[in-house]
Amino acid sequence: MISLKKNKIFVLSGENTYNLKAQNYQVVSSRSKSEKFSIKETDKEYIVKYKEKEFVGEIIELKQNKCSVSINGNTYNFTIDTESSFQRKEKLSKNNLQKSNGQIIAPMPGKISEILISEGSSVEKGSPLLLLEAMKMQNQVLSAQSGIVSKLLINEGDNVMANQLLMEIE
Repeated sequence: MISLKKNKIFVLSGENTYNLKAQNYQVVSSRSKSEKFSIKETDKEYIVKYKEKEFVGEIIELKQNKCSVSINGNTYNFTIDTESSFQRKEKLSKNNLQKSNGQIIAPMPGKISEILISEGSSVEKGSPLLLLEAMKMQNQVLSAQSGIVSKLLINEGDNVMANQLLMEIE
């Protein structure tokens, strides 16, 4: 079973995004102080108490930070991130999608761990182009526009600087 940390902030992202703070082994939603719920663990399932009602849930799949749960027969998929990790992902996403001049630049210094496309590939806006490892975290760099990759200026394993040109899309 997964145990809640005593005092930690998490972000659950799925159809909606929730900022949760665990305090004294109880989960308190940071969206509203009046919107509180608790999670109690049993041997094989979780009991979620929300608005004086109890819901039975179980974890169907948990791989790294991606989770699928079943609550009262309904399946929900979401990712679990720390607040700082979620804010970093949001910043990277905004940085990548703001640039629409066809140039894809490195949002931070790091190492190119994987290139997901090749020169001449057709890409859609928002699709992942490469993985950039920075501070022992894998970060997806997304396409800022739809088009064809005209120039690929990096290779897997390359170290890059912040704002370095990585590729061009026409």
